[in-house]
Amino acid sequence: MARFAVIRADRQITDRQLGRVIAYGNVLVELQGWRLWADRLEYADADRSVRATGQVRLQKGDQYLQASSLRYSDWEGSGELLDVYGVIDRDTLPAALQATPETNRSAPVRPAADPDFTFACPPLAARGDQRPTVHVLPLGRLPLPTIPAPPGCPGAVEAGPQAPGLEHTLTETVLGPGLKPGTVAPIPPLPTQATEERVRNVQFQQSLDTAIKLDLSAVIDSADTADNNPAGGRYRPAQGPKGAISRIRFQASRLSMQGDRWTAPEVAFTNDPFTPANSWTIARQVTAVLERSTGLTRIQARSSRILLDQRLSVPGITNTTIGGEESRLVIDIDRKDRDGVYIGYNLPPIAIGQTGRLQLQPQLMLQRLIEGKSNSFIEPGAGLGSSTVEQAFKAGDAFGLEALLNLPVAGMQLNADLSLASFDPDHFASGTRSIATLSRPLGLSWAPSATASLFGGYRERIYNGSLGLQNLIWSYGARLSGSHSIDLSPQRRSPTPGSPGSPRGPYFKPLNLSWGVQTGNYQAQLFNSEQLATLWRTNLNVRAGTSLRIWEGRQAYNGRGQQGLRYGPIPVQPGLGLDLGLAGTLNYYGDGTEQNTVSLWGGPSLTLGQFEKPWLDYTRLAVAIGGTLRSGLSPFGFDRAVDLRTLSFNASQQIYGPLVLEGGATFNIDPDSEYYGEASFSYIEVKLQRRSYEIGVYYSPYDGIGGIRLRLNDFNFTGPGTPFVPRPAETREAVTPNRRPGSS
Repeated sequence: MARFAVIRADRQITDRQLGRVIAYGNVLVELQGWRLWADRLEYADADRSVRATGQVRLQKGDQYLQASSLRYSDWEGSGELLDVYGVIDRDTLPAALQATPETNRSAPVRPAADPDFTFACPPLAARGDQRPTVHVLPLGRLPLPTIPAPPGCPGAVEAGPQAPGLEHTLTETVLGPGLKPGTVAPIPPLPTQATEERVRNVQFQQSLDTAIKLDLSAVIDSADTADNNPAGGRYRPAQGPKGAISRIRFQASRLSMQGDRWTAPEVAFTNDPFTPANSWTIARQVTAVLERSTGLTRIQARSSRILLDQRLSVPGITNTTIGGEESRLVIDIDRKDRDGVYIGYNLPPIAIGQTGRLQLQPQLMLQRLIEGKSNSFIEPGAGLGSSTVEQAFKAGDAFGLEALLNLPVAGMQLNADLSLASFDPDHFASGTRSIATLSRPLGLSWAPSATASLFGGYRERIYNGSLGLQNLIWSYGARLSGSHSIDLSPQRRSPTPGSPGSPRGPYFKPLNLSWGVQTGNYQAQLFNSEQLATLWRTNLNVRAGTSLRIWEGRQAYNGRGQQGLRYGPIPVQPGLGLDLGLAGTLNYYGDGTEQNTVSLWGGPSLTLGQFEKPWLDYTRLAVAIGGTLRSGLSPFGFDRAVDLRTLSFNASQQIYGPLVLEGGATFNIDPDSEYYGEASFSYIEVKLQRRSYEIGVYYSPYDGIGGIRLRLNDFNFTGPGTPFVPRPAETREAVTPNRRPGSS
């Protein structure tokens, strides 16, 4: 396919003898939907190479890059960029990389003076009086990482005099003086502090739990635990939408390209749209490979660390995929399987095929090792339905393993989790948990979210209200599930996050409807017994929930969206609502028994404050009463409906600044129940909430599970933003162009 470039500039000179085109002065190049602005551009036809200098900017759709110098040879497939800052949108990157000449005619031409695409200098500078960042693991203090400013920017280290090379001299002779290759027009200085963020329409998309732990949810709760007792346990910590970080800003002094691989001495990444960034990662000796088919960028680094508010540094990423970051070290608590505190380490993922990968986390059972005993295993030789007993510590009990497998298989997705709580052979049977699903979206027009899957598990832990965590010895079967949202008040839609308007109520929020049907073979403990039974079980469940918004205040808003995002990814909106829900389940068992339930719940939820002031400016309280009508009884304990009357609450309170205390519990309030007054769930968490991240220490007395959690937030936004890594303190030291200044 032929490729055509359109070049606009104040002046263009073509030298046919040298096979070179030189354009300078407000250069704009359009090629394959990409637009490149520069002060000066040279194109050599012999090796199809281009060199752009000055205020270089490259843009296509949501992808943006700026640099002080860009050199690229299409013939060699290699190049280099200096003083780089850019934005990668993972969602649209594959399309941007496709060759689409038609986009040249359909896309509007942006002038070089467009404020969104002017060259931006780093607005922040490191100061000598700044406190060094506190580095966690190992504990210590380190200076704040910096990246030098581009030439012409405030605080830049200017290059000294240089002798022109032979090529420069020949070009000057042929084309005339003042046209030396490499001449860079000075960049107008920008103010030290940015007056314009160049970011608008900021909207929270999803969160990524980076871990300080590997996700154990699959072996803690089964896929249908919400249906065991739908009126109870509604106030577990709100997770929100989860996924990958799709919009990344990055910054580097030098990037070298070779095909789809690029390398750099160091690169900084951030998920925060704004500058200063609440959270960013600095990685050293970086190699990245772009997968054009998926748009993923797989990164390897010799070392890295995550900086939080430029005050705290935690171990970061050394092998990752942009949008799928995980930290290395694990400090966690599991009293059920691991006798308390344990330490783990996430090994580099093992690639399987093009997109599959296996993650391994070796573990050291620290508390078990110190106490010299264990209460997590049944007596050797006893049935799997038996209770755990205290046993003396054995060498194999000091170690454990978590493994996660994600693998595409014939158009489907295989997800498998394995948890080993001991390597002692006597404890393999009662120290192993696993679950696997093979799923595929159905692509139905009337049910876009419908998914079909096959499942299998061994010793899953099932949450079931007052009965606690139940063991499902093994299971296998098939499942269909889906969800749908119905707008109940189209004329009173809630505003998009960051918009100045706000409905005052009353109105109904969208009705969230979910459904599922599954059938399978189960072996589990009978109710209130250690005896095991194996039965075929078929389950149908439907759940619906909404909220009647009685009153709503206005969100904090300043026209760009940053105000209101000081302590969270979504502006807090004061309001009073009434949460309502309905659920129904049908359960049939191979022995002819059945258990059918209909549950109703509802209660008020109140939010006060806007989470902008430093003291007590955010309070949230939600209370719900639930009731269940039950017909028949399940023979099993893992899905027996026992909490027929429940009272649940969840509360969050800002203490000071980003420090928030959150907790919740569910109680059985059925006076005819033997579990009357008992908590069927409880948790407490102390967390630091910021716009781009959240770090918390949590513990659930009910589950006996706790840990440290670091969550990164993903945002959609328009505009390129500004460089976010501070520049070094200003210096008069001169450097040669062949030796870039390093980072402090």
